[in-house]
Amino acid sequence: MLDVFRYCEYANGHFALHSGIELKRLEMHNYLQASWKRTGLLGLLMFFAFGLASAQSDLAEEADQAYERGAYATSLKEYIKAYPKVKDIDEKGRIAFMAGESFMRLMEPTGAEEWYDKAIGLRYGSQSPDVYLHYGEAMSMQQEFDEAIEWYITYKENGGDPSVAEAMIEQADNDALELMEPSSRYIVDNLLRLNSTSYDFGAGFASKKADAIVFASSRESSAGSGEDPITGQRYMDLFTAEQDKKENWSTPEPLNSTVNTEYNEGTVTFDKKYRSIYFTRCISDEDNSYACDIYRSSTMGKRYGPSEVVELVNREDDDSSQVAHPSFSVDNDFLMFVSDMPGGFGGKDIWYVAYDDKEDTFGKPVNMGSNVNSDGDEMFPTMRYDGALYYASTKLGKMGGLDIVRALPAEGTMKFEKAEPLPYPINSSGDDFSMIFKDDEDAGIFTSSRPGGKGKDDLYSFRLPEMEFCYQGDVFDAYTGNPLGATVIINGSNGDSFSVTADGSDGTFSLCDNEIKNNTTYDVEVNYEGYIVTGDRFSTIGLSNSTTMTREFPMNEVVLDVEYNMPLVLYPFDESALLINDEVNSADSLNYLLSIMERNETFVVQLESHTDSRGNASYNKELSQKRAQTCVDYLISRGVTRDRLVAVGHGKERLLISDAEIVKMSTEEEKERAHQANRRTVFRILRFDYEPGN
Repeated sequence: MLDVFRYCEYANGHFALHSGIELKRLEMHNYLQASWKRTGLLGLLMFFAFGLASAQSDLAEEADQAYERGAYATSLKEYIKAYPKVKDIDEKGRIAFMAGESFMRLMEPTGAEEWYDKAIGLRYGSQSPDVYLHYGEAMSMQQEFDEAIEWYITYKENGGDPSVAEAMIEQADNDALELMEPSSRYIVDNLLRLNSTSYDFGAGFASKKADAIVFASSRESSAGSGEDPITGQRYMDLFTAEQDKKENWSTPEPLNSTVNTEYNEGTVTFDKKYRSIYFTRCISDEDNSYACDIYRSSTMGKRYGPSEVVELVNREDDDSSQVAHPSFSVDNDFLMFVSDMPGGFGGKDIWYVAYDDKEDTFGKPVNMGSNVNSDGDEMFPTMRYDGALYYASTKLGKMGGLDIVRALPAEGTMKFEKAEPLPYPINSSGDDFSMIFKDDEDAGIFTSSRPGGKGKDDLYSFRLPEMEFCYQGDVFDAYTGNPLGATVIINGSNGDSFSVTADGSDGTFSLCDNEIKNNTTYDVEVNYEGYIVTGDRFSTIGLSNSTTMTREFPMNEVVLDVEYNMPLVLYPFDESALLINDEVNSADSLNYLLSIMERNETFVVQLESHTDSRGNASYNKELSQKRAQTCVDYLISRGVTRDRLVAVGHGKERLLISDAEIVKMSTEEEKERAHQANRRTVFRILRFDYEPGN
C-alpha cells in the first residue's frame, strides 16, 4: 500500500515505507525477537539501504541513492540497468537482491520473486540469509504458502534467526488454514468497474444512500503530469463514481481542479450532511516535499469549490508532522485523523479534534490512546453507525501487512476497548485498510493489495449476508415407528408465530426460507389427536453460521393406567431428596414430565417410585413413597396444580427384573445395572379430562 500520506515522508526522511511493520535500524534485533509479522520483511529493507557503503559499485550508486530516498520506481530501473554491466559476482548478487527489494516496495511480489531467484543463483544467500526470508515473504503475499514455508526453512538452515523463521512458518500455516476454512461469512468482491491497473484506494461515500463515492487513484487520467519516482506512476488524484438502480458503478471521473492538483490527493471523508469534502494533500516541488495536510472543499452540486487547509497543527511551530486520513465521528462532533506529531505511541497514531459545527472551529489534537494506538502504525480510521472504530494497523492484526481492526466504544468521550482484527476474507496476506460502511448495514467498501486484484491497490466491496436457519423434524409413533401427520406450532420470542403440518406419508416437516430468525428463541409444540402433546425449545442466539437443526419427535399414544417411562431420577443412598451434584441433576429428568404437564393441561398423572429388591419391604415402601412425593413436590414448585398429581410408592412390589434373573447374571456390573433398572420413577395417566381453573 502506497498512499499519499507516505510520499512526503520519504523526502523528509521521517519514516521508512513498509507494507507491514515500520522498523528503525537500531531496533531491528529486539523487534525481530519480539514482534515479527509476515510483512515485517519490508521493515528490514531499510537496513540494507543504510548498510550500503564500500560494497556498492559506481554503476549501482544512483540506484542505491534512489532507494534510500524512497524513489523505488527509479531505484528499480537503475538496478535493472546496472545488473548486466557488473562483473563482480558478489555485487551482482546484491544488485539482484535490491531489485527484488524495490519490487517488494512497489507491491509487486512476482517481480521480486524473479530477482530474488537471480540473487540466490549468484550465491547471495551466503552473504545474507535474508534473501531466503524475503523470498518466502514474496510467496506468502501471493498466497503460495507451502513454497513460502520451504523458503523460511531454508532461511533458518542458512543462519537465519530461528525464532523469526518459526514465527513466519506458523503464520503461513495459519493463513493457509484460514483460506481453506474461513472463520467468517463475509463475502468480498473486487469492484472491477472502479479499479484500474494503478493504485485505487481510500474511498469515502459521497451520499447518504451510499450510491456515490470518491476515491484516490494514480490511473492515467489523473491530472498530475509526470511520473512519481516512488511508484513510477502518475501522481494521485481524487475520482468519483455513481451507482445506478441496478447497483452498477459508472466510469470514474476526476474531481474538478479546485480539488485535484499536480500534487498528490487522497483518502477522503464527508461531513454528515455531505456539504463538505475533506481529503489529504501532499505538496512537493522539484527540490522539496512538504508535510501532508488535510484540506476541505464545499460541495457545489457535482462540483467542488476552492479548497482550503484545515489547520490542525501550527505550521509555524511544526512544519514536519504529517497530518492525513480525515474521518468524522458518527455525530460529527469530532474529526479523526492520522499523524506522527509528538506525543504519540510511535509511528503514526490516530488522533482527534473536537469540531464545533456552528462556529466551524476545531479544537486541539488529542491522541486516541493506547487501546487504539501502538508502537507501529495505525491509519485510515472510520466510525460505524454503532460507534465502533475501524482502522488499519501494522501491529494489531494477525494476517500480515496492514490489517483492519475494530475497537468497540467504551465509557467516556472518544474512548474505546482494545482493538481486535477482523477475520479473513476481510484481512488477507496483503495490505487491507480504509474500510467504510453503508449506514446501519454490515456492508461497504475497503481497499486491499491482495493477490488476484486488477491493480496495485484495489477497491473491494464486502457484505455479511443474513444467516439462514432451518428447523426440520420427524414425527412418528414411539411404539410402531409409523409416521404421524402432526400439527407443529412454533412461537418465537420476537413475536413470530407459525404452524406447519408434518407430511402424513413420512412424518417430516421443514421450516426454512428465512422464517427462522437470528437472535431468537423458539418454543415448539407438536400435536396429534390421541397422542401426548410433545415439543421442543431451540434458539439461534449466539449462532455465527447458518445452521440446520433437526429433531425427532417420537409420540406416545394416550392410554390410561399404563406405565410411561421417563428419564432416570436418582436419589442419594437411603434418602428421598433428589440427587443433584456435578455429574447428575435429577431435576432435569423431572423437567421432562413438567413439559408434558404444561403441554397437556387436561392430564392427571400418578408418579410412582420403585426400589430394588434389597432391604426391608416395609422400609422400602415408605422410602419409595417419600421419593414419589419429592417428585410431586418438585412439579408443584414449578407451577403444576396440586390436584393434577398423585404420589405412590411401590417399594419392591413391582420389579422389572426378578432376583432369580439377577442371580444368573455373570458379572457384578450387570447385576448392579439390573438393580438400578428396578429403582425407577415412572408415571401413568389417570385421567385426561381435567378442566384447568376448576
